[in-house]
Amino acid sequence: MLEHLSIQQRFRLLLVVSLACFALCAMIVYRTLAEIRVNGPIYDRIMQGQDLVADILPPPAYLVESYLLALQLSEADGEHARPLLQRLQAARQLYEQRYRYWQDQGLTGELEEKFLRQSHALAQSFYATAFDELAPALQAGEEVRARRALARLGPIYERQRQVIEQVVALARQRNADDERAALDRVQTMAWSLGLVFVLIVGVFVLIFNTVRRSIADPILDALKITQSVAGGNWNQQIRADARGEAGRLLHAIRDIVKNTQAEIVKAEKMAALGSLVAGVSHELNTPVGNGLMAVSTLSDDLRVFRGKMQDGLKRSVLDEYLQSVEVGADLATRNLQRAAELMTSFKQVAADRASSQRRRFLLHQVVHETQMTLQPMLKRANCQVVLDLPQALQLDSFPGPLGQVITNLIENAARHGLGDDGGVITLNARMAGADRVTIAVSDHGKGIAPELHSHVFEPFYTTRLGQGGSGLGLHIAHNIVYQILGGTVELTSAVGQGARFDVTIPLVAP
Repeated sequence: MLEHLSIQQRFRLLLVVSLACFALCAMIVYRTLAEIRVNGPIYDRIMQGQDLVADILPPPAYLVESYLLALQLSEADGEHARPLLQRLQAARQLYEQRYRYWQDQGLTGELEEKFLRQSHALAQSFYATAFDELAPALQAGEEVRARRALARLGPIYERQRQVIEQVVALARQRNADDERAALDRVQTMAWSLGLVFVLIVGVFVLIFNTVRRSIADPILDALKITQSVAGGNWNQQIRADARGEAGRLLHAIRDIVKNTQAEIVKAEKMAALGSLVAGVSHELNTPVGNGLMAVSTLSDDLRVFRGKMQDGLKRSVLDEYLQSVEVGADLATRNLQRAAELMTSFKQVAADRASSQRRRFLLHQVVHETQMTLQPMLKRANCQVVLDLPQALQLDSFPGPLGQVITNLIENAARHGLGDDGGVITLNARMAGADRVTIAVSDHGKGIAPELHSHVFEPFYTTRLGQGGSGLGLHIAHNIVYQILGGTVELTSAVGQGARFDVTIPLVAP
């Protein structure tokens, strides 16, 4: 999916995902702290329960004192009853104040039922009995009625105490539940943060690997390729699966390398043709020079002969001059024929190499012409080529590319196989079936290790990089045989036992 995004879009996506993950963590922490912070909902519930317990345990003064005042009223005379009634009224007002306070606190559930309803009902009953029955009976001096009222106050007080104890138990239980809920909330937050952290790490690893595969790896590959090519190693395996800007960069480098390889191959071919021209020019120096020397000698002999004729022609002088003319003419003729033969071979080879036209030709003639153009190189390498070819073997193919293949194989044998010591290179041909011929070029030189057999036809592979070897000779020969001549090339070699290249091509090229 990310392969279709640009590098800038990928980094924007990474930034958005990172911010979203951090925002999720912040939200979890904020919500948890909001619940368990000071003055938060859980904190308020716990503090409310503790306040309630502190307010009603031990039994509050407005309950205990009210009961005690009621007891004192039953024994007080008229003079002391009025202060006790005032204190009882103050205790009732204190109770009403605390009751309204707890009404505003929003108690719910069993606490509301026990404290705000049952306990309040008992308190109202207690104060009603105290003010409506006990106090009037005492003021009227009705002792029996007063004792009855006092007798009803005791059970009400005891039931009130029981309800208060139940409220305390409920408040403590709620506090314990709230504390456990707060602890569970903290643990849940910890687990949530842990899971979110694992998720963030997973997302980051996934995005990092994707970015690395789609951006970093292609850029590193491009850097390695350019460094290798800059170092002279053009034989690079370039990955073609990268996409995006990095992929386009890698593809562009691949195209540049391919185009440069193609241009270098063309330059190698032109250099080979230039070397052919230089070699033939050098080879022509000898017969042309010899012919020029023979003609110059004849001219000098003719001038001497004319001088002697003025003194009188003698037979011995004539015989000497005729012998000199015969020798000079023969020398000039042979050298000029040699030069003409070289020029004919050169023109044919150059025309075939330049045009790569298809025609009918004799195999031994093309090989002979190619060998003649290679004589300067073979002399310098102290090498000799031995030919064993059928004289009447005719092909309908491309003589120029075939000559190029033979040239490259012979040069490879002379430069890399035989080396500085020189030696003999054998070139023979034999029929391979009814419609194919195998041309073998072999030497008895250093040989090629088996593990290198799969690399010798690769472009720019050479053991003499920087020492005059481009590594293109066998690559060009391999491509010509497979792509133009429609044949195959096989290598047979071992270290120290020389090498043989078998080129099998059809008599009629495809």
